[in-house]
Amino acid sequence: MLLPPPRELEIDSDGMRLAALLFLPGGRPRGGLLVCHGAGSAKENHAVMAEQAAAEGLAALVFDFRGHGTSEGRMDGRAEHDVVAAATALARESGAPWIAARGSSMGAYWLLRAAREHPGLFRALVALCPADEAALLRGLDRFVALTETGDPDVAFYGRFDVDDLRSALKQHDLVETARGMSRVLLAHARDDEDVPVSVSERLVQVLAEPRRLIVLEHGGHRGPQRSPEIARATLDWALAHG
Repeated sequence: MLLPPPRELEIDSDGMRLAALLFLPGGRPRGGLLVCHGAGSAKENHAVMAEQAAAEGLAALVFDFRGHGTSEGRMDGRAEHDVVAAATALARESGAPWIAARGSSMGAYWLLRAAREHPGLFRALVALCPADEAALLRGLDRFVALTETGDPDVAFYGRFDVDDLRSALKQHDLVETARGMSRVLLAHARDDEDVPVSVSERLVQVLAEPRRLIVLEHGGHRGPQRSPEIARATLDWALAHG
């Protein structure tokens, strides 16, 4: 079935405009899938996942977090509001009866935070190489170091409110955020150079059933995001628990 082209959306989050793309199936959506990118990434890097979801009958939305891509603002300690705003827009614009969500690295972090603060918002979650506070703080330090040297590659990372974000990250614990959550699928590569697989191994221990951890032997930090196996597992998990 030929799918309609994605539709551009503007989403308000804390008074900032977030850029988004909405992918719709050919008929009435079976459900919805929100896709949350990682630090230094953008919605376009996750369009393939959204296209695959639409082909399965799911409405899908990819968006740029604050301070990323063509969205406004700077990444700060309230980015879980972007996840909530995007999920609300997906449900409103698509008419999907339920919403599942997938997040990569930083996106998985904010996704879990949003799910904790808004129980019932998501029917199922998929967290790929979820970054904990320590990993995010290391990434923030790299961003600061690049900024101080004038390295032009700093633009790749995005725009950050360093002080606010650092303060917020020091006040939270991802393991405690995830404790007791159910219907969560984790995926991680054993050779992840940015976020150790031990983060997902700790998380799965505190999750409630149904839960699952898939560990890829190779692929590095972006391996799960690029993996056809994990893409298929994402869709199966969303459809099974939606």
